Amino acid sequence: MTYKLSICIPTLNRAEYIGETLDSIISQLTDEVEVVIVDGGSTDGTEEIVSSYQRRFPQIRYVRKDANDAGPSNRGFDIDCHRSVELAQGAYCWLMTDDDLLVPGAVRRVMREIAAGYALVVVAVEIRDKNLIRVLNPRRPDLEGDLRFDRSSWEAFVSAAGSHLTFVGAVVVERSFWLERVQEKYFGTGFVHVGVIFDRPIEKEVLMVAQPLVIIRLGNAQWSSRTFQIWMFGWPDLVWSFSGISDQAKEKITARNPWSSLGVLLLQRTLGTYSVREYQTLLRQRFSSQRRGLAAWMIALLPRFLLFPLAWVYAMTRPAERAMRLFELRQSWRWK
Repeated sequence: MTYKLSICIPTLNRAEYIGETLDSIISQLTDEVEVVIVDGGSTDGTEEIVSSYQRRFPQIRYVRKDANDAGPSNRGFDIDCHRSVELAQGAYCWLMTDDDLLVPGAVRRVMREIAAGYALVVVAVEIRDKNLIRVLNPRRPDLEGDLRFDRSSWEAFVSAAGSHLTFVGAVVVERSFWLERVQEKYFGTGFVHVGVIFDRPIEKEVLMVAQPLVIIRLGNAQWSSRTFQIWMFGWPDLVWSFSGISDQAKEKITARNPWSSLGVLLLQRTLGTYSVREYQTLLRQRFSSQRRGLAAWMIALLPRFLLFPLAWVYAMTRPAERAMRLFELRQSWRWK
């Protein structure tokens, strides 16, 4: 059967959440929409939950990989994401995470937009806490209306969408566009979709939808133990590797070496993602200045309870970011 849209979900050990994700999707399924799930080797009952949905909804396809190591990894996610697109039969693929939700009417809205033939549709998201109870950000990015970009406005698109594309569920991509671009080069980054999009400028039109169509669970990432490495090194290295993007546009997405800022290290120490371990394994040999290296070491030794009240007060002074910043502080305290 030929579909117009494939909702592509790479998953691993998400039995606790994937049923709720599928509930948000199946109520919107039509004969023109399928769901493709690629399981990287779950051991927690994910397969049984998905199978129960398959018996009721034939548009759901489930492919399980026999993984030797079923632990979460950047490479595992990237390969499974790409595999779901390869298996898809739809003209467009909506890349969806296994713990987030589609808002009611989301599929109908996307179906309307892809009919225009865009290479890529990027949708806004609503960010909530892990239990989906509290809204932390009602709309990201905060656009006044839909935006359209073509080849001549490539840099404007990069600046507008770059940071937002870390949310996988924001991406609806033309399948032929994905398959003709570079994928393998970005396996292991954790952001293969960003690599596919930014590897070189897009010739066809791109749409950014201002209406939030996905609900994101904040604080539920499987890579929390690797947060510092990913955001201080992995993400900047990826963004700054794109030759078709100006340095000015890259700076709007992320600093080239965010770890070199002592202010950033203080924040990461407060959140519990930076400690002596990260200094020893990732930073010790990177500072050209002995004084800055010593300062980074001392920050790694600071007791978090001394920094926490200061970060809390700072978050309270920033109304637009307050809810998310305070949530991150509370969440980080629970992690540690």
